Order: sequence, then C-alpha cells, then structure tokens
Amino acid sequence: MRTGTFDIVGDLDSSTEDMQMWILHRGLAAIYLSGTATIGSLFLLCLPEGAAAQGLPVETGSHLPVALWLGGAVVLGIAIAYGILRTRSRTSAERRMTDQATKDLYVKENRDAN
Repeated sequence: MRTGTFDIVGDLDSSTEDMQMWILHRGLAAIYLSGTATIGSLFLLCLPEGAAAQGLPVETGSHLPVALWLGGAVVLGIAIAYGILRTRSRTSAERRMTDQATKDLYVKENRDAN
C-alpha cells in the first residue's frame, strides 16, 4: 500500500502490534525507573547524619585537569565536525556512480526475486 512518501509493507495489524509492544516496553521501563528512584531516595534517607558533608565547601585542588578535559572535548568535537563536513559533500560524478550502483542493485534483486 502506498501512503504519501512512505510504503507500508505487510499488513497494518503487525505494525499495530509492534506499536503496542513498544508502548508496553516503554511503560515497563518507566515503572522500573520510578521504582529505582524510590529505592534510591529511601536509601539516602536511611544514611546517618555523619555521612553527609558538613561545613562550607573547600578548595580541593587545581581546576586545570577539568579545563584540559573540557578543552579536549571541544577540540575532538571540532575535529569530528570538520571530518564530517569535509567528507559529506560528493561530486556530481560520485553521485551519478552511486545512483547507478543503486539502480543496478535494484534490478539484480528484482531479477533474483522472479
């Protein structure tokens, strides 16, 4: 069946069942997460008072390692973005070659199916 820009392959009942299973799994995950949060909260309430931090926070060390981690993440992100942008564009010859290979593959699959 053709609907707009999407093709529906198979019957609608199977896609409805898939959707119902997805909703069921999503609901179970929500129940699991809420139970985990509840148990975690109860655990924190059961801690003795001496386990909590007392007093004002103190300076524990240099901020240099955190700055290096942040700088490394930024440099890595820029390098990945540059690599994606550089290799993303294809020439018209490459596009034609890809399109022709795709069409050849479709013809081969149709020939094998028949």
